[in-house]
Amino acid sequence: MTKLVKISSPAKIRTGKRREVSRSECLVDLKKDLPKIFKAFNKGVKLFNKTMEDIPFNSRIRLDAPLLNSRIVQCIQEEFPEHWKFGRYKRFVLRIEDYLVLFKKLDRKNKPMNIQTKHVNSISNQMQLSLFNDSSFFTEPILFFGYKKDKSGEIISPQLVYIDEDMVKWVISENDIEVINTGNSVSDISRKRTINLSIKEELRSKKASNN
Repeated sequence: MTKLVKISSPAKIRTGKRREVSRSECLVDLKKDLPKIFKAFNKGVKLFNKTMEDIPFNSRIRLDAPLLNSRIVQCIQEEFPEHWKFGRYKRFVLRIEDYLVLFKKLDRKNKPMNIQTKHVNSISNQMQLSLFNDSSFFTEPILFFGYKKDKSGEIISPQLVYIDEDMVKWVISENDIEVINTGNSVSDISRKRTINLSIKEELRSKKASNN
C-alpha cells in the first residue's frame, strides 16, 4: 500500500495572497477527508437523480442545477456537521484541515462556471479577500470540488481543483483517492472497472435471452 508521509515545512508566505499548496501536500493533509467528500458527492447525485425521476421531463423548469447543488450541500453537511458554514453571497464553504472548499460545476477546462466579478477573480488568484463577513480564514488556500455534465446530461468527473493566477494548477480525481487507499495503480483500477462492466453486460445479455 502506498504510504504518504507528511513532511513539516514552513508555510509559503505570499504578500496579499493565501498560502500556496501543492497537490502532494493536499493529498497528505486531506487523506482522511477526501474519501468522505467524494462519498457525500456521490450520495448527493443519487438523491438528485431520484428526485428528478419523479418530475416529468416536460414539467422541469430550469431547476436541475440548484436542486443538484442543494443535494450535494445536504450530503456534505451530513458528512461534516461541524465543518461547514455559509459565507458572503450565501456561498457554501467546507473548512477542513486549514483548507476552504467551494462546490461548483466545472467547464471543460476544469474551471468553475462563475460570472466574473471582483470577488470571483480574487478567489481564482488566491487573494486574501475573505469569503466571510469578517477577516477570518483569509490565509487558507481555496479549493474547488466540482463536476461536469456530458452531452446526455449525466453528472461525471467529480474532482478537487486548485486554481491560482486564474489557472488550474492541479486536480485530484476519485481515481487518485483509490490509488492512495488501496495501493493499486490507476491502470489496475480502470482494468477492474472494465471487468466489472463486462460482467454486468454479460448478465444483462443472459437475462434478455432468458426472457
